[in-house]
Amino acid sequence: MLGVPLRQLVQGLVLPAVIGAGAGPGFGFAAIVVGLLLLVTGVGRVLAWRRFRFSFDGEVLRVDEGVVSRNHRALDVARIQQVEVERSLASRLLGLATLRVETAGGSGEAEIELRVVPEADAVALREAIRAGREAALGPSADTGRDADLAGGPARAEAAGHEVIRMSIGRIVLAAVTGSRLLVLPAVLAASLQFLGDATELGGGTLDPETVGRRILALGLVGIVLVLIPASFLSATAAGLLRDWRWTMRRVDDDLHISRGLLSTRESVLPLARVQLVEVQRNWVRRGLGVAAIRVHSAGGSSGDDRRVTIPLVRDEEVDRLVGALLPGVAGVPMLRAHPSAARRRAVFRWVRASLLPAAALLALPGLVGPLRGLGAVLPFTAALLGLVEYGQLAHGRSDRVLAARSGALSVTTGLAPLVKVQGVTRTASPFQRRLGLATLTAHVAGPGGDLTVLDLGADAATTLHRGLIVAASDAVVPASTPLSPNAPGSVW
Repeated sequence: MLGVPLRQLVQGLVLPAVIGAGAGPGFGFAAIVVGLLLLVTGVGRVLAWRRFRFSFDGEVLRVDEGVVSRNHRALDVARIQQVEVERSLASRLLGLATLRVETAGGSGEAEIELRVVPEADAVALREAIRAGREAALGPSADTGRDADLAGGPARAEAAGHEVIRMSIGRIVLAAVTGSRLLVLPAVLAASLQFLGDATELGGGTLDPETVGRRILALGLVGIVLVLIPASFLSATAAGLLRDWRWTMRRVDDDLHISRGLLSTRESVLPLARVQLVEVQRNWVRRGLGVAAIRVHSAGGSSGDDRRVTIPLVRDEEVDRLVGALLPGVAGVPMLRAHPSAARRRAVFRWVRASLLPAAALLALPGLVGPLRGLGAVLPFTAALLGLVEYGQLAHGRSDRVLAARSGALSVTTGLAPLVKVQGVTRTASPFQRRLGLATLTAHVAGPGGDLTVLDLGADAATTLHRGLIVAASDAVVPASTPLSPNAPGSVW
């Protein structure tokens, strides 16, 4: 409806009408209010649409908008980081699309968003912006830092190359092992606990209270039996709608990502603007030998729905895809384990976070025995998770990339190109200093653009800090000293 999101329309207009209908005599008044809101919204959107203008001359994208107050925006093509064309189901039926343009200077949201644009115009404008950026920067404009990452002579060979395509099986597996479905065990555990409490009999007599508990227990069992398949089905349906025909192609020095069933989305991401790559595996995917890969760019939006994510890859594909996302990088470098002192730090960090909820469970009156037991067991469980996290802590550096791995239930391996590091921070708390540890943070552009090396040895942190400062200030990436094959560490 002239660029008004359907969800916003339902929340703002339909829901008040339903509430008004339930009010009885006040329904007529509610209907009038809703009608006026529809009229004002429609007129406002029509006026905004008629006053909206955009143009692109090959160098500058200009947008003029506003009814009462006019806004004039100009965006130089050289600053554009990411271009995305989105088509909702309604837009596809009407031959329309939404074009989003993002820059490194954006605050995590689209710098310019052109809604209800004819689909052919949106696609043509996206290609014109891409060609204009190529003309403005030139094939050798990304010299030094960015050209080293963009692939150089390999760009012609990689033109139009398909990097990866998601099969239906992968999309389904990514959906049912994703974070949204992983809350199911907690729901089931709480339900089973409630079931156990509800089915306790008092003295073996079938008093009304006991009968009520049995009926409640049977109803809860039915809910649980419905909840499990419903959760899997809903997660599968959402994954198929979102990632249907998920494809990543490389065209020249750009990544083209397309996906979607009813609503489709096509994004263009320049390879030279990739700032950080994260390989993520939760506890289920680690057991299955699969992972998800998330790509952060200088202009990437902060919302999960717009971030470039490869839904599911096999472990043996990780190095190949890292090389495709970061040309010139052979894959995840050898990772060196952190000193044993980091074990105490990891356990302390987890136990400290568990003390407050454990104390609350133990102190609150009226809690049943199992919940009080949970409060007593929670610190010990947290200590075990700290040991698991210590086993995953590792970092490494090659001549092109810095890598760091961390996490317990969900393990993330981040890779930041050295040429993208804009600053380095080294911190050490009093607790870390006593243990001879330090934490290093490499800052890159874009939302969430930090790579943290947690609890590494103080001497190693100093050496790595100096090397990263040189890499951040020098257009030529210095070759790093390779890790010794006998050094403690592991290959991800």
